[in-house]
Amino acid sequence: MVIAEVFLGAFITVLFERMAYREFLNCARSEGIHTQLEKWSEVLMTIRAVLNDAEAKQITEKALNSLSDLAYDLDDLLDEIATEALAHEVKSKPEIATTSKVRKFIPACCTNFRKSVTLKIKMGPKIENITSRLQDVVKLKDDLDLRVNREARLNRESERLPTTCLVDEPHVYGREKEKQEILGLVLRDESGNDETCVIPIVGMGGVGKTTLAQLVYNDEKVEDFFDLKAWVCVSEEFNVYMITKIILEEVTKEICDSKALNMLQVSLKEKLSRRKFLIVLDDVWNENYEKWDLLCAPF
Repeated sequence: MVIAEVFLGAFITVLFERMAYREFLNCARSEGIHTQLEKWSEVLMTIRAVLNDAEAKQITEKALNSLSDLAYDLDDLLDEIATEALAHEVKSKPEIATTSKVRKFIPACCTNFRKSVTLKIKMGPKIENITSRLQDVVKLKDDLDLRVNREARLNRESERLPTTCLVDEPHVYGREKEKQEILGLVLRDESGNDETCVIPIVGMGGVGKTTLAQLVYNDEKVEDFFDLKAWVCVSEEFNVYMITKIILEEVTKEICDSKALNMLQVSLKEKLSRRKFLIVLDDVWNENYEKWDLLCAPF
């Protein structure tokens, strides 16, 4: 059950990304279905909350299957909407090159027929069906008394053990290829390039992302290549002050008592200046770009 929930959660994230594409949003607005998309996004957030709380509430297999079917049907509908929009766009292009003589033979009712009407007629029943089923999910959440507030998520998060840079290498198997690929990226010597390089290791929980990062972090070549290293277990709460403080303490090997983020970042910038450094941020869940940019300011 847990594996199924993880896969479904990842799939729902993909749906979020699809509906967030600028081209898709522009199409939805021009077709007059953007309101439905907004409703779908809100309920998808509820579905994700249901999955996050499934362990505590033991969501039934039947309910999980219903959520899976709904997610796949929504994905199919998004495909159809995108395909229809593309088809209308392609059909509209030859119209520009059509001569005035030919246009006289085309009835005005055809040339002025709005593509949005056609799309709504074709997709209308399916859109209503998806919207109705998504609303049922809200009822499911209420029936199961699922906790969706931030405090509950943080309580569960606090039970997770923090990670460190240490790894039991003799008991790690089958990761040598991935390790060498990441080492190739980490050890690239780009002399004269002052830009900070970010290498993400992404994947579902439990596939070994942390172990892979530990193997790279402790490799002898990495030890020789970098002047400074730091390992930070971030977890769900992306606290820029705490992350910066830990990085500074890691590279200086000293306890820092400063309460001001500005002082921390200025000190960190000075310590990292003209040095090669490797910083590993493990277990990152942050999607707030402003926080990420603020954290990267000293680098």
